[in-house]
Formats: sequence, C-alpha cells, structure tokens
Amino acid sequence: MKRLLFFLIALPFFTSCEDYLDRVQDSAGMQEDEVFTDYNNFRSFQDRMYQDLLHYLSPGDYSYIAAVSDEGYMSSDWETLPVIQNGDYLRAYNTAQALQFNADGVWGSWASIRILNISLENLDMLENASQAQIDQLKGQAHFMRAWYYYEFLKRQGGMPYITRSFSASDNFALPRDSYHETAMNIVADLDTAATLLPTRWDEANLGRPTQGAAMALKASTLLFDASPNNNPGNDVSRWEAAAEASWDLIEVADAGRYSLVPSNGTDEVRYLTPEGEQSIQFASGFDSIFMYQPTNSEIIWENYQASRYTDTWNVFSVPSLAPGGVIQGFSPSANIVDMFETENGLPISEDPDYDPQNPYVGRDPRFYHSIIFNQERWTSQTGNYMELFEGGEERTGQPHYSFTGYLARKFWARNIDQWSGATAPNTHVIYFRLADILLQYAEAANEIGGPNYSIPGANLSAVDAVNRVRARVNMPGVASQYLGDTDAFRERIKNERAVELYLEGKRYFDLKRWGDASDLEHRAIYGVEFSEDPSQPTGFSINRTSEPVFTLTFGERHYRWPIPLEDATIFPEFNQNPGW
Repeated sequence: MKRLLFFLIALPFFTSCEDYLDRVQDSAGMQEDEVFTDYNNFRSFQDRMYQDLLHYLSPGDYSYIAAVSDEGYMSSDWETLPVIQNGDYLRAYNTAQALQFNADGVWGSWASIRILNISLENLDMLENASQAQIDQLKGQAHFMRAWYYYEFLKRQGGMPYITRSFSASDNFALPRDSYHETAMNIVADLDTAATLLPTRWDEANLGRPTQGAAMALKASTLLFDASPNNNPGNDVSRWEAAAEASWDLIEVADAGRYSLVPSNGTDEVRYLTPEGEQSIQFASGFDSIFMYQPTNSEIIWENYQASRYTDTWNVFSVPSLAPGGVIQGFSPSANIVDMFETENGLPISEDPDYDPQNPYVGRDPRFYHSIIFNQERWTSQTGNYMELFEGGEERTGQPHYSFTGYLARKFWARNIDQWSGATAPNTHVIYFRLADILLQYAEAANEIGGPNYSIPGANLSAVDAVNRVRARVNMPGVASQYLGDTDAFRERIKNERAVELYLEGKRYFDLKRWGDASDLEHRAIYGVEFSEDPSQPTGFSINRTSEPVFTLTFGERHYRWPIPLEDATIFPEFNQNPGW
C-alpha cells in the first residue's frame, strides 16, 4: 500500500507511542467505547496528534533547515544533509532522519491528521467531560489540523483538505486544492480554534496551543498567502488580511497577554588582540527568550516537548568543545553575519565608523547573542580563546568543525562544554513569538501603504512595529534614508527578520515566500579568511572568502517541494509539483 494511503486509512491509535509530556496514558488494547467515552482516555488518544511536531533544533534532524539556506553551512559525513543541500529533494524522502521530509518527519503528519479527525468525529461519545474540556479538545484538534496543513503549505503547497477519517472503501482520488484555497481552509480551522482554546494553560500543560497561538498561526498563514511567490498578481487584499490578523494579536499582546522580553542590563564578551584581552559591553536579555526560564512573556507557541530538550546546543558545537553526542558543527555564514548592523543602526557597508578589520566592535547587540567570533574568550573554566582561523582548534577543515570562521551562540548557553560539567538549560523551540508577529505586521502594512502606513484602527505604523523590536535591544530606529518608499523599507524588514529570527526555522521559508531563495546571493555561502597580521586591531587581516564555502542547489522547482513519488503516482488527481 502506498505511503499516503496508509496514513489516511491505517488505525494508528491503538499502538503505543511516546507519552505527551510523559503523562499520556497508553490506549493500546482498549475498545473504541472505552477510549471515546472517558475524558482521560479520549485526551490520551487525541494527544498523539502532537507526535509529528517538528523540532527544528533537533540534533537528530539530519536535514537541519538552517543549513539549506544562507544562514550557514554544515559539512556532514552523513548522507542526508548533502542530498538536500544539492537539491535532490525527492531522494531526501528516503534518506535517514530527514525530518523536514520523510515519513518520520513532516510528511508523516498525515497520521496525526487522521488521529485528530477521528477525535472530532467522536466528541459526541464523551460522557464525563465538562463543556470547557470538550471545547479544549475540539479547539486543539482544529488547531493541529491547521498546523500540519501549514507545514505542508510552506513546503509542497496546496493539498486536499481532509476533515474526516477514511476507510478502505472511500474514494481517495482527491484533487489538490490551490495554495490560496488551502490557506483559507487553514484560516477557517484557526478561527474555530480561537473561539475554543483558552488564553492560557496551567503549568502542567505548557506547550498546548492557546487562543494566541491560533491567532499567530492565522497571521503567518495569511502572510505566506500574500507573499510574492504565492501571490504573483499582488492582490493587496491578501496583504490587508495578513496585516489585520497580525494587528489583532498585537492588540491582545498590548492588553497584557504578551510582551517583548526586555533588556534590563548589560552583558559582556571578551576577546584576544595583540594589545591583550578586550571587552565589549552590550544589551543583555535577548538570550533569555530561548533559554534559562521555564517560560516567558514573549513566547506565543512553542514545541510542546521543549522542556525536555537540553541537547539542542550540540547542533552548534564542534568536537574541540563538546563532550560528545550528536555534534553537527553548524557554521554561520558571513552572508548573515554581515547583516547585523552597527550599533549606530546602519548596515556595515554604510557606516563610516565601521572598520572591516575590527568588525566585532560596535555591532547590534543581537550579534553578540547570536555569533561566536575568532579569538572570543570561551566563557567556561578553561580560559580558551576561539581559534576560528584556518587550522585553528575550531576550524580544522574536518566535518563538524567551523568552515566559515564563525560558530553560533544563540541556543548555546555559556559554560556548556566538555570541561565545565555544567548541564545545559532547557531550550525553548519557539514557533511563534511576539517579535515575529510585529515584523509580520510591519511587512504587510508596508506592502499596503509604505513604511509609515497604519492599517485602519491600528495605532502602529509599519516602521513603528520594526522599531519596537529594535528598541528591545537598545538599537536605534530604522534610519530615515530607508523610509522613503516601500521598496527601500522592504529590504530593511527582510534584514530585520534575518537578524532577529536567526536560526529559528524561519529564514529558509521567508526566502521561499519572497521568491529570493534561487538568487545566487542566497545560495552561495561565504566565510571569512584570517591572515596573521599584528598591525591589525584583531591581530589578523580579515577578508571574506574569495570563493563560496558551499553553493546550495535551489532552482525554480524547489519553491514547491515534490510529493514523494510513491504518493504522487497513486491517482492522476493528486498532481505532482512542476519540475519533479
């Protein structure tokens, strides 16, 4: 039986699987009436619809999404990632642990869609549940159906929107809906979910979707639907819908539900120069969005298993620093590093105060929270300095070491290495946070009326929304020379998303929806070269590599991922995407 058919008609709900937050009872061996009449059994069954949530920081995902965009590079000795970096997406469905692709990852979530559809069909059987409990069950099912279709939408495009369970006798010859039709079906599910889900869950249920999560997913779906690659006619009404949905959630936030995690002090990074160790002070707090705290005011929705993950830092580590585990050695690209502005609020190419031979001084505070640079003091008990020059301890030319002259700091807590013995803090694998929604609003409002445009009823312009995000890390507002028209400000919004949301699973899909992913500037991954020169401020002459470290394969056909061949050939109605 073909894979998709199996997902649609198999009976997966009486087999064992990992418990939801270690608290879900196994329903194996139960009769149907036992499962669906009792609230606890029903919830245990339904909670298995969360099993296919993608953990985009997982060290076990060998299709790591940041390494198939211009965010950075991994040189892997596993088959999977090179297959994807070289554009062979069809083959990726059949390689090991390609969680972005195969039946163990996103494409396998058809099984979860079946589970939630069965749940919705059997809600009337519940005998011992309150109305609030029924609403929560129903709201979660509508939300998760929308979520999995959103995951398909971003990758393969429109899909048949299946809202019931199937039996073997049903007609499976379903045509694919258009991109826009699928987006509207997602929105309809989310409108229903938002009326049923609570605004908060108690601590024992953190990670379940809330009303705010439904609003965030709706806003993001509408933004994708409005974006150039999915809206070639530039239907302004789609931008208006996206802006309104984002503004609705910003209003909820401003009423007290969500807020940006503030910077309440300064942090410090130290690095070695010919003159001795130097210090840079910068705004603190940004890293607390992702680590250290059980939750925070900025998170709108995160992976429900996030509280159990403390090994995400292994993705970013190198063997010289890590005690073992699944080490992948992610190397941030010079492309992205150069997008971090100066502390004056200007691109490095336009700030006369910027010195390319002293490039780590006076940068956007998010640079220091996100990037580890050459000769930076490693803040453990060792006193080591990062050797990211060619042939250094962290840049040996071997797989799992840096290939660009940078390492990633963002999800890597200080003092986590092979010497300190410290336990990594829990990491938030965030799908939506308030800064993202503010930038979504800014993008949509700018496309409607330019940088100073506010949608009717809103008290926030496009540039106001961006500046709110920047102000959190004490960055000045967007410089006036970029506020003259929609085109100029669009480029600053793109830059802001690249910097603010770095490594959060957004960049690859942003480039796709903008139609930018096939441009050489986003496929050619550059690093930096160092030549010892004591006359220079850092002790090295620093230059971008003359040739790319790697060039990704991404053509027009990659904007819509293929359907796995064994599924695309089941029925003529289930069309393969162009070029595959």
